[in-house]
Amino acid sequence: MTAVVKELNEFSKALRKLKGYSRSGMVTELDAENVELVEKYQSDLLADGVCLSSWVIQEGSPALYGMVHERLLAMYICAGHGLDAERQLWEMKLVGKEADGDLYDIVLAICASQKEASSVARLLTRIEVTSSMRKKKSLSWLLRGYIKGGHYDEAAETLIKMLDLGLSPGYLDRVAVMQGLRKRIQQWGNVESYLKLCKRLSDVNLIGPSLVYLYIKKYKLWIMKLL
Repeated sequence: MTAVVKELNEFSKALRKLKGYSRSGMVTELDAENVELVEKYQSDLLADGVCLSSWVIQEGSPALYGMVHERLLAMYICAGHGLDAERQLWEMKLVGKEADGDLYDIVLAICASQKEASSVARLLTRIEVTSSMRKKKSLSWLLRGYIKGGHYDEAAETLIKMLDLGLSPGYLDRVAVMQGLRKRIQQWGNVESYLKLCKRLSDVNLIGPSLVYLYIKKYKLWIMKLL
């Protein structure tokens, strides 16, 4: 199982590099056939890992169950399978093995990127009784997950939640959300989330006064608002 985890990890790294080269124009994007081959290889690796885990659970000692679920968790994190990874966190807890807090945060980010609202809600319950530093770390992971998935409404809500808790979001995180919301305005004209976030950031002096303007082409009309 350890070998499967290592292979999935290396495969994921190589795939991220390839996507980066593709975005920069250094290589062409994968065609449908190659995408299918990539997905099949990853699926086959996961199937091998699940098969090995079943064998260990059936033939091995109960003392190994925690290790098995830990390896399965690592596999699903490498593969970016949020729901499956979350399930392994709870399986570990059931057999008396508590996962590290950082692993919860990583799974939280993956689920956020995939907009798995129920999983996110379950994973967030554990931070309610944690320290401010721990809350900030977990919510920052959540925020970056939403940003990665392009879910900017949810990202803006997370920023506001952090501010309401007295936590200061990172500068780059704030910029990423603002840029994402601005881009969406240009595409669809939805300004509500952007205005709400600008107002909240201004209230805590994280941005200066903002001049927001919108052009309605149909009426040849400019609308401007100072926040």
